[in-house]
Formats: sequence, structure tokens, C-alpha cells
Amino acid sequence: MPFSVRLSILVIGFLLLSSYSLHFASASLLHHPASQVDQRPVKKVYRIAGEKNLPPFSYINKKGKFTGFSVELFRSISEEAGVEFRFYPMNFYEAEQALKAGKVDAIMGMRYSAEQSERFQFSESYFTMTDVLVVPKEATTEIKNLTDLREKTIVMQEEPASFDLLLNIRRVEFQLAFNPKDAFNFLLLKRADTFLTNKWTAEFYLKQSGEQDQYRVLEHIGVPSDFAAAVRPGETELFSLINHSLMNMQENGDYQTLYSQWFGLYPDGQLKEMRNWIIALLILSSCAVAVLIFTYLWNKRLQKEVARRTAALAAANDQLEVQQRAISEAYAFKTQIIHHMYYGILTFDDSLQLTSLNERAKAMLGLQEKEYVETEDIFGQPQIADILQHYKYFEDNQDKQLFSEELVFEADGNKRFILFRLIPLYEESGKKNGCLLTLADRSEAKMLEEKLATQEKMRALGQLVAGVAHEIRNPLTSMKTFIDLLPKKYEDQSFRQELVKYVPEALKRMNTIVESLLDYARPKHPQKQRLPAAAFIQSVVAIIEPTLKKSHVHLKLMMEPEVEIICDPDQLKQVLLNLLLNALDAMDKVPKKQLTVKIQRMEAMGVIQVADTGIGMDQHSVSHIFEPFYTTKPHGVGLGLALCYQWIKENNGDMQVETEKERGTTFTVTLPAAQKEGEKE
Repeated sequence: MPFSVRLSILVIGFLLLSSYSLHFASASLLHHPASQVDQRPVKKVYRIAGEKNLPPFSYINKKGKFTGFSVELFRSISEEAGVEFRFYPMNFYEAEQALKAGKVDAIMGMRYSAEQSERFQFSESYFTMTDVLVVPKEATTEIKNLTDLREKTIVMQEEPASFDLLLNIRRVEFQLAFNPKDAFNFLLLKRADTFLTNKWTAEFYLKQSGEQDQYRVLEHIGVPSDFAAAVRPGETELFSLINHSLMNMQENGDYQTLYSQWFGLYPDGQLKEMRNWIIALLILSSCAVAVLIFTYLWNKRLQKEVARRTAALAAANDQLEVQQRAISEAYAFKTQIIHHMYYGILTFDDSLQLTSLNERAKAMLGLQEKEYVETEDIFGQPQIADILQHYKYFEDNQDKQLFSEELVFEADGNKRFILFRLIPLYEESGKKNGCLLTLADRSEAKMLEEKLATQEKMRALGQLVAGVAHEIRNPLTSMKTFIDLLPKKYEDQSFRQELVKYVPEALKRMNTIVESLLDYARPKHPQKQRLPAAAFIQSVVAIIEPTLKKSHVHLKLMMEPEVEIICDPDQLKQVLLNLLLNALDAMDKVPKKQLTVKIQRMEAMGVIQVADTGIGMDQHSVSHIFEPFYTTKPHGVGLGLALCYQWIKENNGDMQVETEKERGTTFTVTLPAAQKEGEKE
């Protein structure tokens, strides 16, 4: 072949590569913004497979080194991306199996095809070429186009894109080889009429064998293809790394430098001029087979898409049946749970028509005998009818909060306590479409609370008895002394004056203590009143003062006389006595025993503080102190402070504790303060 012809062929191939490279660079920039270029993945080791007999792209040279344009390109990618690539030379069939099995992470220099793209994910192309035919010199006049290959034997490496195209030519025989080297040897052994491979590999083997003069390379009937890297679907990190690095190498010129080392490079002016020629030649040479390729590929894709959609539809139908069964089972499971809940549940639509209720609600409303409960049956219950009147409350309630209240009524001769909650229901758009009514029977809990409160009061009462008995004994002793001396000194006027002075005072003192104890022990229902705080605390202190004197506890009162609070006096008395008795127990074994009771007003609240100099508590005890049945006393029940906290909360107040080990404890009770005359609400 004349040198000018060879030079023209080389120029055309090179310009085709340059044109695609420019297209690749622009496409990469569109798919990968500049903000992502500078991102660097964490350094890792990747296993890269490549064809070992595909010179000059990837092959083992005479020194036994695995080299080639693709190998050096991926080495540059590893350096540019800061990762390590370990190369595994093998034929493409072995590489595909290794990639499927996960033994390698990628295959370099793999040709893109629609069939392969269903199994692997292909990177951006880094080399574009056209397959050529290598034929004996004497056969060049016989083969002008693809149809001239009839009755011929073509040897080639098994490759889907080229193989599918040549299958459209009738009466063509194929001989497949594992690699291009074996295929070329078949041609030399006359076992095939032509050898199909890429231009550079063909020229490499012809030059290496010294058969350049005996064979010709026909480029005008070749098959275009792209070289890319193939990774497993989902391997996004390596896929992105390769694409980003290729784009960076195109921008900084490393790709062009590497390309020129292996294939040579022309000046920019000639490249631009020849690029237009190669595009025109490519269009003209492709027109003959474009319709055939498009029709074949489109038909094949359509068949695969129909099969895929049919399979997807069948899978979706199976999944829908599974979901329907799961929904049915979930509904049955949810229904069983709702019907066996302890709470009664009723739902109503926006017009307050009953939509559902559970068995517990029917039992609480006395409707067990009815199989079907109507809305009229619900509104026949006066208590429920009153509750549902609050549904209008939600129309002006922008916070969408629930409405809760406890009802007390007589049923079957017994007092029932029902806690209800009326909760609005909303659609996804925010429109109110009904309400949920829950009923909780707290009758047994109330009875238990009353019993526990009574037990706690009796326990505290027993603790007070010892001190009270000692306090009562003193006036009784004085009275007994006066009575014993009365027959002897009745005529003594000074004696009678002393008798009249001390005996009534002693009786009054005993009567005050006894009445206070009776008030404490007598059960009463909560009833809030306006109380003068100072006088009320004085009355409570009068009960426990004998016990304090007996234990040698110094009592200090600091009270603002004008403070008035609003609460239930019986509950507050029980709370204060419990706090005072706890303080007395805490100071049992400390040398300094001082109990301080302080009351003051802070804004709209009255604040009562009970402070002792006892042993204090640790943080663990403080975190559980208001929990029922938690106690640090050897014989304690653990209900005193829990009940105190509950009573204060029922009176719209709060209780807090500050304590430190060996430094004493301070309980702070805050309750609503009564408004003074002329003070704004």
C-alpha cells in the first residue's frame, strides 16, 4: 500500500478519535458539574481486568509486563483519583465471568453493546474506533462491501456488537476465538478468509508477524465501536470515579499526551480540518447499514421491552395480591386489638353520626345486647350527649388540641368515674372530618387511690400519736393535780383563781389538737377554698408541734401575713403534714435539727417552702421521689409524696424538691394565689 494511502487512513482514524473525544468531554461536563470535579474518593484498592491479547490497548509485552494504552490510561486514573488499581490480564470471556462473580471490580477496554448494557454499567467512552477486515492481498478486489462476505469464513473474537451486525449477512460462516491473537493465527493458517478486529490491533499483529505485504486492511466496511470500562450495576463509587477522572484528564491535557505516546498526534489546525472530513465520511459510510442496524436493534429492543414489561406486570400483579392479603390480615389484627382494648373507642363523622365503636365502649355504655348500635343509642346516653356538645369547640381551636374531662355519675347504685377524651380527626388536606371519643373507666383506680390515701393518712396519724399523747399528758397531769388538791384548798381564793386560769386553757389546748387530728383523718371530697396561708399553716403546725418538741426540733416560721391561696384545705393539710413528718424523719440522727416553714407570694402564685437540715438525698432518689411505692425508709410504703404530688397537681399547683446529701432538703409547693382587691386578673 502506498505511503500516502496509509497516511490518509491514519489521519481519518485519528480525527474520528479526536471528534469523539471532544464530544465525550462536552458530554461529561454536562453530566458532571464543575463542583463535583474536585471531589476525591477515599483511597481504596480496585481490581481491574483487561484483555491480555489486545495490542496496543492491553497486552503482555516481550518482557512479560502488562501494558498498553488502556493499562496506562487507568494507571493515570488511579494516580489522578488517589486510588490503587491492581490489573488482572485475561481474555474478555474470563473477565466477564470474574466481574459477574465479584472477583474483579471493573473491565477496561470493553466494547459497549445493548446486550452487555443489560448486565453491566458502562462508563463514558475513552476511545472510539472502527473495526476493519484483514484479508489476503489477492482478495481485495473481491470484497468491496459487506455483502461480498457471503460464502466467506470470518474469524473474530466473540463480541456482541460486531457479531450481531454480521449475522444479518447471509451465508457467512464464523470462526470465533478467545482473543485477537488466536484469531490472527487462524487467518495466517488459512483457516479463515478474513480477520475482523480493530485497526490498531490488526496493524500491530501484521507488523509483528512481518506479513504486511501479504495482507491488506480494509477500513471502508468496518463496524464502529467504543471502548469503555464496565462495572457491576450499583457500583456507583467506582463508576463515578472513572468518569470524573476521564473528564479531568481531557481538560488538563493528560489524555492527549498519553494518546500521542501510543498513536501519534497532528497539529490542531489539521485536526479541525480533517475532523469535518471524517464526520462526512462516517455519515456516508454508515448510511448503507444505518436502516438495517436501526431496524434490527429496534426490533430486538422492542421484543425485550415487551418481555420485560410483561414480566413486570405479572410481578406487580403477584405483589398486589400479596399486599391485599397483608392488608386483610392487618385489618383483622387491628380489629381484634381495638375490640379487646381496655378503653372504649367511638368515632363520629363531621355530622356526628356514629361510624364505629369497640366492644369495650358497648360494655361501658350498657349496649352489649345490641348487635348493631345506632347513633340514636349513643345520644340516648345523657353523659355522652353532653360530651359531644364539645365537638363545636374544635371549630375555633386552631391548635387542634384534644378536649378532656372526667365525669362522675351513678350507675347500678355505684359511683362511676369516666375519663373521656374528645380528639378531632383531620384529612390529609387539614379539613376536619370527624372526631374520636375515648372512654376510660377510672372507678376502680379512684377507689384504690382513696384507699391508698387513707392508708397513708393512717400511717402519718400513727406517727403523730406519740407526740400528741405526750402533749396531752402534760395538761392532764396539771388537771389531775388541781382535782386532787380541790377538796383541801377549795376555800383558798388564790387556788381557785389558778384553777380557773389553767384548767380551761389545758382543755382548750387538748380540744384543738384532737379536732385537728379528726379533721386530718376524716375523708372529704376535694373542694377548693380561699385560705389565709399564715393562719392555715399555724393550724397545721399546732398538730405536729408536740411531736417536734419531743424530738427537740427547732421550728422557724417565716410567713407573709397577707398571702391567700386557693386550694382544698384538707388536701393541703395532708401535704404539709406529710412534708413535716418526712423532715422530722430526715433529722432523726443529725446534731442540728431545724425545720423552717416559709410562705410568700411570687406574682400570681403563693409559694410554701418546707426546709430541713436532715441527711438529704442523692440524685437517684430525687429522680424517683414522686413515683408510687418508691421509698428510702426501711418500713415506708412509698405513697406519701406520690399522693402529695397528685393533690397539688389537682389544685393547679406544682411541687419541686432541692436537696444535697448531708446538707438538707427543701420542698417548694406553689399554688394559685387569691387576687387582692383592686388587682387585675
